[in-house]
Amino acid sequence: MNYQFDKENISQHVVKFGVDVRPAISIKDDKIRLQDYCNRLIEQSPQAFETIVSGPRELRVQKTFVLAGDKRIELPTFLLTARGPIFTFPQRMFINEVQDIDIPEKDKIFRKALDELRNIFADKKVPRVGVINELVFDTDEIDSVRILASAMKNDLWREKVKNLTIRLQTPTQDKNINLEIRPTHAKRTSKASGTYDEDIRFGLIVNVDINNLQIKDNLTKPEINDILAFAGDYVPDGLIKFLNNED
Repeated sequence: MNYQFDKENISQHVVKFGVDVRPAISIKDDKIRLQDYCNRLIEQSPQAFETIVSGPRELRVQKTFVLAGDKRIELPTFLLTARGPIFTFPQRMFINEVQDIDIPEKDKIFRKALDELRNIFADKKVPRVGVINELVFDTDEIDSVRILASAMKNDLWREKVKNLTIRLQTPTQDKNINLEIRPTHAKRTSKASGTYDEDIRFGLIVNVDINNLQIKDNLTKPEINDILAFAGDYVPDGLIKFLNNED
């Protein structure tokens, strides 16, 4: 089945920046510094960070985004995990319809956040930084399982497949590129002629995680900038060429 991946078919796109911190930051042991850090995020970049939500085992910063039709959605943009912080910036969401969310200069926001992290937690190292792009490509009425299964040579196995996830590693000399492709579907309800019609729309979830090879020491600013620049060039253009098996 010859499905063509295209930018126009992207219905959802979320960009995440992950930071591996060693030793790990602890909510219990680093509570005061974490509070200071979250306040600095909000002061530095209010376009991405707005409200702190904290508890004994959880810490995050949220942002309310205004969508078309004066709809609003609240999403976490900073989350502390066991390995380190994750900064999440929505770029496109499907909420009744495709909604673009404009957060300009995501890389710059992340660089400032990372500089502040290293300033406040100067006793810790950052040996790895990753950029994760989570995308959904609409396939409309075409069953996305069948699209993935079409790569199999045997007709019998193609017919038997009910679900399928493809995981790929395509490392370069100094970077890891991990891809995961899996089918999804959603029931969508639309109102036409005074009645509600429900149909199933299919899609392909494509997650791309680009990070540096593991090192023991701190990453330098040029090394971090190189990762961000590479990820920015790869998604979506290089990724779409790869998915379409183009040179």
